[in-house]
Amino acid sequence: MENVPGMVTPRHIKSFEQFLGLFHEAGYKVKYELLNASNFRIPQDRLRVFIVGIRNDINNEYFFPNIINEVPITLSQAIGDIKCKPIEYLNEEVNQNYGDILNHDYYIGDFDAKFMARNRVRGWNELSFTIQAQAKNEPLHPQAPKMEYVTQDKRRFVIGQENKYRRLSVRECARIQSFPDNFRFIYSNVKDGYKMVGNAVPPRLAYYLALSIKECLSSNEIMKYLLVGYVKSEYDLSLIKKYHVYYIRGGNRPGAMQYGQIKNIDYLVLHHKNKKCMFTLEKDCISSCTSKELIQYGFRPHGNEYWLVKIKDEISVDNTIVAKINSYTKYPQIISI
Repeated sequence: MENVPGMVTPRHIKSFEQFLGLFHEAGYKVKYELLNASNFRIPQDRLRVFIVGIRNDINNEYFFPNIINEVPITLSQAIGDIKCKPIEYLNEEVNQNYGDILNHDYYIGDFDAKFMARNRVRGWNELSFTIQAQAKNEPLHPQAPKMEYVTQDKRRFVIGQENKYRRLSVRECARIQSFPDNFRFIYSNVKDGYKMVGNAVPPRLAYYLALSIKECLSSNEIMKYLLVGYVKSEYDLSLIKKYHVYYIRGGNRPGAMQYGQIKNIDYLVLHHKNKKCMFTLEKDCISSCTSKELIQYGFRPHGNEYWLVKIKDEISVDNTIVAKINSYTKYPQIISI
């Protein structure tokens, strides 16, 4: 399942957890993660919550896919080769007798005060804003300069360059969503074209999620799992070894370990500068904690929600495991070994 990030904000998280509880009662192991499409070779900032449930009678453990690209794909790479002007529409019926580029239509309705309250232009060398389902809210084409600041809640188009400001076309939005050019959207009103594109899960992200589900369901082995983390200082490393605990950022911020992600971990490997330390973990080693509890150990956390990992013993670093994790750059994360 997939939905907007607002469902895991502090305002809605209790309701969301109750919702997940219904899946647990129905017999599923449920995990969720807040993913940004930009991390999966998609040229837009697009945060969405994804929920995956595996039946309890299936013993395999599911993990969300790792980040694919560290360097974002830009608007120039995504739509820079589309040189021809799109066909403009307001409410009239769309003529879908296209030439070389399918669905290269755009909406010319007015820009309301809410839209004009923020800059809506991203440059050629940047990621797009999130592709919306409402035509009136689509980002503007990067040919235009950034909108000028007037007041906190008002921007304006640069005087003398107003003709450069137009919404992205349906096809440009589809490109940014990662749809192939031969995927044709059929509609008679241009607003419906934007709605179909904007409501979709980007196909490329869906592909990587599908691969992760396939990997989970294809495994017949009893897997062991390794938590890979990092340590900021020698001081923190000394506390970890002294008290046999490690902590991970929790809550619902991007990059945090979230509900259900960190069960069934067997080992912990910590990076500190060029040094790696490896540990076995206690049974039922993960529990939630607050910054107040961490401060009692001597740590200096900056947030409030964390996961506490209980360490059993330090062991020799397995070079085979080190070779496997050296290709990962996102921490913390869990990998199978």
